[in-house]
Amino acid sequence: MSPKWLSDIMHPPSSIPPKAKVELNSQETHYLLGDQVKGFVKVTSDEVFEVNQAFVRLYCYESIKKSRTIGNQYGMQQTEYWDSAVICDTSCKLFEHARMPQGFSASYKYALAISPAAKETLYSIDHYVKWLLYAILVADGRPNISTANYEIQVAKMQTNQSSPTIMKEVTREVVLIPCAYCSGLMPQTSIFCPNCGARRKG
Repeated sequence: MSPKWLSDIMHPPSSIPPKAKVELNSQETHYLLGDQVKGFVKVTSDEVFEVNQAFVRLYCYESIKKSRTIGNQYGMQQTEYWDSAVICDTSCKLFEHARMPQGFSASYKYALAISPAAKETLYSIDHYVKWLLYAILVADGRPNISTANYEIQVAKMQTNQSSPTIMKEVTREVVLIPCAYCSGLMPQTSIFCPNCGARRKG
């Protein structure tokens, strides 16, 4: 077993991650544009260390396959590449500037809004859009502790394209007139009297 001074030289404390764990939980895996991503983060620690901040990040990136022409000694050659960019990025702070005691364990709620103007999840041969979620603990002078990237599915709200059917009730007034033969009442539009069967005069 090597002495502590030699161990500190070979593995300085600043290069060793804290003995802690961060766990991320999301209430759902499928959302619509404009929804809120909600859940909680559990933080546990097996040693004492300082934390600058802890937060949850939600971001969306888009990748599109493109082609470009490159010239070399053999002439012009067309190559394909992926053009990627983060198109939406938001975060929720859980806490900051805290001292983690040994045996610490606590859960923190988070809520992150998905912009209604953002893009929905997309997968194709030459174009895709992904939404990723993760939690991170930023230690003071030590390597950060983070969860893996969790992918969520974001869809666009479906709207009914067909125009609504408008039902209109038409009410007509029926005028009754007396029959010239039996004096019974009959509709003005009738040709024959419903009572005696005589043909309406006039």
